[in-house]
Amino acid sequence: MSVGILLITHDDIGSSLLESLQQMLGTLPLPVKVLPIRHENEPLAFCYHAETLCQNLNKGHGVLVLTDLFGATPCNIACSLMSNYRVRVVAGVNLPMLVKIMNSASADLDTLANKALSGGCQGILDANSPNR
Repeated sequence: MSVGILLITHDDIGSSLLESLQQMLGTLPLPVKVLPIRHENEPLAFCYHAETLCQNLNKGHGVLVLTDLFGATPCNIACSLMSNYRVRVVAGVNLPMLVKIMNSASADLDTLANKALSGGCQGILDANSPNR
């Protein structure tokens, strides 16, 4: 089973996260594509690109779409995929989230979405707290 991962983020946030992930893990166990949203371009063109990437990533098990900020243009583009494709959209992408997903690469789409949520939340810590 292989779920595709699509990062739809402002500018180069997704590309930077993917580069860091590849430096940490080497070859990634899941296919990942990045769609950087630049505000000088038309949002409708990005919807077309998102659909194309989603179709290419979906090998029958769905696509986990990760975006940076709920309610912003990248997230809205990601949510536009939900009506036509088997996708789960999770906002608030961060590096711990991506690591958790890659460490659960054989999981199904719903499980990976839950891993993304838990990894993202568990990766946020107060380094000054004695309870960490």
